Amino acid sequence: MTVPEVLAEVSKDQVFFDESGGGITVSGGEPLTQPVFVEALLAACRARRIRTVLDTCGFADSRVVRRISEYVDLFLYDLKLMNCEKHRHFTGVKNDLILHNLRILAAQRSAVIVRLPVIPGVNDDTDNIDALSDFLSSLDLREIELLPYHRIGSEKYNRLRLCNRMEGVDPPSAEQMEMPAARLRRDGFCVRIGG
Repeated sequence: MTVPEVLAEVSKDQVFFDESGGGITVSGGEPLTQPVFVEALLAACRARRIRTVLDTCGFADSRVVRRISEYVDLFLYDLKLMNCEKHRHFTGVKNDLILHNLRILAAQRSAVIVRLPVIPGVNDDTDNIDALSDFLSSLDLREIELLPYHRIGSEKYNRLRLCNRMEGVDPPSAEQMEMPAARLRRDGFCVRIGG
């Protein structure tokens, strides 16, 4: 779709946005893989006074993040692992750019909610949660959403005949979600379980 086509759809709900303070969320995959389109869409929404949220993992050129941030009211920023090599092992990329871009947003005082998908045996250990707490404290970012891992994409892997590296990983129990939540709350974070 083109930006005008998306805006035509979005504009149908303008009256609801005006009444509720709502708006649009640009998500994906990773929306910043299409920076020209996303920037144009967000700028057009800003011009129409439509509130904007960008759901991103922050793996994008820092110049793009700076430019786009001008049009974003709230970032939902996914962090998975704080250890760079472990991040590369599980995601295919290092996390240095992701962390750098989050530092940029924090320095600009952008509104950010950090989201941690809690994956049992991958990123729910004490070392990762402690490192996350230390990093976010250094940036003065205080809102965190803990998202329980789910298997929604499992069937897609089968249909596409792709290897699902998370095969056999079970969603976390309520107790497994509470451990990182309690740790982060103890450090003064506002923690919400679920998105």
